[in-house]
Amino acid sequence: MTITDSARVELARECLTLISSIAERGALTYDPEQVSYALEELSQVLFERSGSEEILFEPSGPHVVGDLNKLLGELRFVDDIMPRPRGN
Repeated sequence: MTITDSARVELARECLTLISSIAERGALTYDPEQVSYALEELSQVLFERSGSEEILFEPSGPHVVGDLNKLLGELRFVDDIMPRPRGN
């Protein structure tokens, strides 16, 4: 079964919606373990999309997540260069 370009775009949007939802839950929780869990799981899933099945990320406390300042800087960079939808 071949998937159309428009169907691929819709699947990509659905993926981004789920990523956003998971990230939002992690950002809004007061439980440090849930903050880390969201970050680590999203990282692992996105890493696996590169073709690797190796588990590099394990859920751990925020104090264990390496170089959060660097991660924050990279995410801010991506946020800055991503085009905003029209009307926003």
